[in-house]
Amino acid sequence: MTRKILLNPGPATTTQNVKNALVVEDICPRETEFGDLMHDICDGLLEIGNGQKDYNVALFGASGTGAMEATITSAIGKEDKVLILTNGAYGIRMTQICENYDISYGSLFEYGDYTEPAKVKEALTTKQYTHLAFIHHETSTGMMDPVDELVAICKALNIVSIVDAMSTFGAFPYNLSDLGVDYIFSSSNKCIHGMAGLSFVLFHNNQKEALMANGRSYYFDVYKQWENLQKKNQLRFTPPVQICYSFMAAIRETLAEGVETRWERYKANWQILYDGLLDLGFKPLLPLDQESKILLALKLDGKEGFDFDHFHDYLYKRDITIYPGVMPEKATFRVAIIGDLYPDDMHRVMEEMTGYFSS
Repeated sequence: MTRKILLNPGPATTTQNVKNALVVEDICPRETEFGDLMHDICDGLLEIGNGQKDYNVALFGASGTGAMEATITSAIGKEDKVLILTNGAYGIRMTQICENYDISYGSLFEYGDYTEPAKVKEALTTKQYTHLAFIHHETSTGMMDPVDELVAICKALNIVSIVDAMSTFGAFPYNLSDLGVDYIFSSSNKCIHGMAGLSFVLFHNNQKEALMANGRSYYFDVYKQWENLQKKNQLRFTPPVQICYSFMAAIRETLAEGVETRWERYKANWQILYDGLLDLGFKPLLPLDQESKILLALKLDGKEGFDFDHFHDYLYKRDITIYPGVMPEKATFRVAIIGDLYPDDMHRVMEEMTGYFSS
């Protein structure tokens, strides 16, 4: 099987071990053995996030947007109002979910703005909001929001915090018990390097009563999904069976490597691409101090005659995938280093890119 270097922000390049784990004997997901696997996945996620004492896990057969929808519709009550930080495509997606469910919300920041904690604090001190929701790593721009500061503001003001950790959980070294976030969610196919198809919501023990009272979705009910696994040793609805076995293999690999070690590998890979692409004349979208070290968005203006689709196809034929941009009114493309990727892979990418511009 040809190894592909995926520089899109998930699904990611996976190990052969994770691929092999998809091939398992057929099993009914109502069997005790499979229920035990679900609990092992939850325990592994809590260990990755250092939240074993204070957090619980709800698993859903869904993409990451499913976890986002589950959290928003389960955590925010009919009398509540959430402030959403809309400095990228996925913060805007949160507002769209709120509109679909008639959830009261306000927004702060424009596309591409850096999240300034002082402005967030000022908005929250108006006392019109009960919740704050934001994206830790906004993959539409490559920006990393200051999660520690934002959650600390919420704790000080008695605001419920909701964090999208879609493209950080498994690589960024969280200590959830110290952080004290109320809700944090992600999916199987990002920084844990599993296959797409399973998403998860981690919620603090102190949110159980709110979840019981607030759930407004049938499928995406966080409390009922968690409770069903505790009481019946199975999920409420049919999970993606093979994906679950594969995800468990990816969780074990994550724990074996160690999140701190993975984070250092990510940063080293990112630096190789950052230096190499700047040498080729590309300009980053963001200033260096706002970069996530997980994804890099690059401007296309100033590259006269450059055809992204031709560049993409050239690399794709050489088993390398790059990703188009999504920023309105700004021409960009993106490269992410999520997945089972190493410095040798990054050097190969730069050799191929350099060859493209030299031909």
